[in-house]
Amino acid sequence: MVLKELTIVKDKRSNCLSCMGVTTIKEYISYINDIYRMKGGIEGQRDALRTSSAIKIRKRMVDDIVKGTVLPPVVLGLLLSHEDFIKLDNVSHDTKILQDTLSQASNENISLIDGMQRTTAIIEALKSNEQIENNELRVEVWIVENLNNLMYRMLVLNTGQVPWTVRRQLEVVYGSLLKTIKEEVPEIDIYTIDDSKYRTDGGQYQGESIIELFIVFGSRKEKVNIKERVAEEFTRLDFIESTDKGDFLSIFIKCLKLMYSIDKAFTRYESEEKIGRFSDGKDLFKSQPARIGFISALAVEILGRPGNDKGEETQTKILQRIETEVKEFIALVDGLSEVELKEFLSLNILNECLKDNNPSKVGDFERSFFKEAFAALIKEHFDIQSMVLSWRAY
Repeated sequence: MVLKELTIVKDKRSNCLSCMGVTTIKEYISYINDIYRMKGGIEGQRDALRTSSAIKIRKRMVDDIVKGTVLPPVVLGLLLSHEDFIKLDNVSHDTKILQDTLSQASNENISLIDGMQRTTAIIEALKSNEQIENNELRVEVWIVENLNNLMYRMLVLNTGQVPWTVRRQLEVVYGSLLKTIKEEVPEIDIYTIDDSKYRTDGGQYQGESIIELFIVFGSRKEKVNIKERVAEEFTRLDFIESTDKGDFLSIFIKCLKLMYSIDKAFTRYESEEKIGRFSDGKDLFKSQPARIGFISALAVEILGRPGNDKGEETQTKILQRIETEVKEFIALVDGLSEVELKEFLSLNILNECLKDNNPSKVGDFERSFFKEAFAALIKEHFDIQSMVLSWRAY
């Protein structure tokens, strides 16, 4: 995609490059088509598109595009490595280097962060009239070296527009988020729905569940009701405050690694009798409520409760302390015999504790249960005789 009349402005607040230019509809669609299809198009992305009025508005937009209207710029996000970003930042006045960077970017590093509705309308308009392929379209590209900065900009800039939920907005940078996690923690096995895989060992997680853990970590709440608009706005605010911290994503990835390490250590235990939902060690973090409980408990301990954030220096010290404690905890678990590990995990007691709950709200109950369970473990500095202390903490 060639951008003419290119202008580049440095965002000093977020350390990003904002690049604005003009291209043709044909070049834009050719450039964005694979990325657009990977996100599944507009259906399911925005709540407003389910209404008849929104469909009529989009139809009007299609008609206007065919007639030659000028749309507001569509906004792309481009994630670069630190080295590539520094190189580009140093020669940002050289538009040829920027053009080469855009041309060579892989799909997993590009996100369509604002303009899904317009892109859908453009595609429909082009199908109805191919003569508009050379019509001009304005495109803005946000170039970042830190996915955290891109998410922060997206959450802030989209507030007050046709609302996306936080989950939907994070799904836009889904590929880049998972790519970053895989690079930082290559031992974690992350798979998608399309992979047709299921968990057979510890340390295996579905990509969508990772996104939910990210939302939980950012909001520092085990129960995030994204269907409630008011609750969603508070979640957005909590998340913005979290992503405003430069090392937020790094802290989340380290917490994910802690969960992975404990998950793998527990997986060694295999029960001869498959009784109850939690019978083998790998069953614990197979449960999303358990994963959510662990991550949310860590988030509150490290980041502080919403509205009472801890300073970055304090956060770093707490995280380092927990990393040391988990390392010692895993060494203890690894040193247990099969019989001792069975007694230590006490999964039979966990199954009993989970029996007494309201079936209609089992998801909420389990999230709260596991958050209290792991909060107790953290409070004891992971220095316990068995997991019974956690299972009876609720």
